[in-house]
Amino acid sequence: QTCALPISAADLIRQTQERARRELRVQLRPVYAAWGVAWLAGLLAMWASVRGQHPFRGASLPAAVTLAVLILAAIAVTMVIVIRASAGIGGGSARQGRMFGLAWPIGFAAYFAIEGAAARHGAGPAAQGVLGAAGPLLVTALIYLVGAAMWLDGTMFALGVWLALVAGVAAQTGPVAVLLIEAVAAGAGFFAAAAFARPSRA
Repeated sequence: QTCALPISAADLIRQTQERARRELRVQLRPVYAAWGVAWLAGLLAMWASVRGQHPFRGASLPAAVTLAVLILAAIAVTMVIVIRASAGIGGGSARQGRMFGLAWPIGFAAYFAIEGAAARHGAGPAAQGVLGAAGPLLVTALIYLVGAAMWLDGTMFALGVWLALVAGVAAQTGPVAVLLIEAVAAGAGFFAAAAFARPSRA
């Protein structure tokens, strides 16, 4: 009976962590949906502001602000849901979550530094437009691929592969078409992930 107490406690901890992981998987649906809206509506706004430009000069300020606001909203949704769902997870899983969360600001900070360096070293508006559209999507894809490997999440892995493919292919089309292709294809990918995300079995 003395040995049963530690075993029961270990089982309780395991069950709590497993339940938290299942809840996190279920709650990824609104996360995916929020990012789908951000990419679709935000990049469509960017595309609408540049589609008639000859030569290409870049997106308008209102379009850029629209995209920024939508991305910030998606980040807020992500943070609230992940923090709430991770409340019951401790130990290594909690550290994994924190590291995964830090990957976003680190990845995007490095990307923006590269984009700024490209502008300072003579990249023209068209090249900056392609880099500005494809770069963030590629960073997102890589982070999702890492997250999928951490949590063995097939839906997240498929989404990461799709976003990487979209970024690579869309970048070949130039600074205007890349925005339209990414808006539709990336948005559709996130909405599909929201539809197919399922809780893992205990």
